[in-house]
Amino acid sequence: MVPLLRILVCAVWMTVAPPLLSQPAPAPRYRVVIMPKLVGITYYDAVKTGIDAAARELPDVSVTWAGPTQDQVEKQIEMIERLIPTRPDLIAVAANDPIAIAPVLGKAHRAGIRVMSWDGDSQLREFFVNLVDFEEFGARLVDAVVREAGPQGDVALITTSFTAPNQTSWIDAMKRTVYAKYPGLRIVDIRPAGESTEEAYRIAQDYLKSMPRLKAIVALGAPNLPGAARAVRDAGLAGKVAVVGNSTPNLMRGFLKDGTVRTVLLWNAPDHGYLTVHCARLLLAGGLKPGQPFQAGRLGTFTPRKDAISMQVALPVMVFTKDNVDQFKF
Repeated sequence: MVPLLRILVCAVWMTVAPPLLSQPAPAPRYRVVIMPKLVGITYYDAVKTGIDAAARELPDVSVTWAGPTQDQVEKQIEMIERLIPTRPDLIAVAANDPIAIAPVLGKAHRAGIRVMSWDGDSQLREFFVNLVDFEEFGARLVDAVVREAGPQGDVALITTSFTAPNQTSWIDAMKRTVYAKYPGLRIVDIRPAGESTEEAYRIAQDYLKSMPRLKAIVALGAPNLPGAARAVRDAGLAGKVAVVGNSTPNLMRGFLKDGTVRTVLLWNAPDHGYLTVHCARLLLAGGLKPGQPFQAGRLGTFTPRKDAISMQVALPVMVFTKDNVDQFKF
């Protein structure tokens, strides 16, 4: 009787109990590495939220976020050298130097790894997920200076480096806009601050002390604009020396609210990460061609355009002011 009872209990348990082992999820089809210029700053933290959102939507893509702790192309080259033997399907890099990084990207490509650039361009890549159109962005920076400081006077620039592809392209576009539209403006100095708020603060302080005719400071690089703004505010020159540039709404909210800064230009940083993942997947799947629209999830339709290297897409320019900055949380 007892053995029969045990058999009945076991039969009932096997009927109602869940299986002890579930089927493993299928392995992702594509392995993608996305490399920023550096990790550990708030701007790229914002970008990564978009990368993570796209990765959740695309279960056939495994995304690894890996970057150096310093904005140096040599560090990126070392990391890519270590990545090549692991044979990811694609590496997307935000280059700190478009020329110096090309040889190692060529090595990756010869090893069968697809190569993209995003944020900072490279001279070797199959696709570029640009931030914004370079010419438009440079022109709008100059237009903001003129709107706030007038069409005549001295302007000083703070950039990240003289090799950062985005900043050099924007500066070239700014110069073309000044020459074509505002001959009374003079770009009198350009200095690099890396990606350092404190170095940008120091440079801006020196500009304010040594250039009595200075009308505006343009600071390029998300960590650099708050440093320049703080220097102007600390010097009691808010409203007298215009501060313009690109940064995130979270970093600039206080400066916009107190009037030190009136205009901040950028793009949607999380959307840039999100778009990069979608483009990486489509490139691997053979779905990116110049002039052929594609869907990028919640962002809608983009159409790649052919450029001097391969092809690219870009995000629209965003403008933050004291009136709209609280609508954005990145």
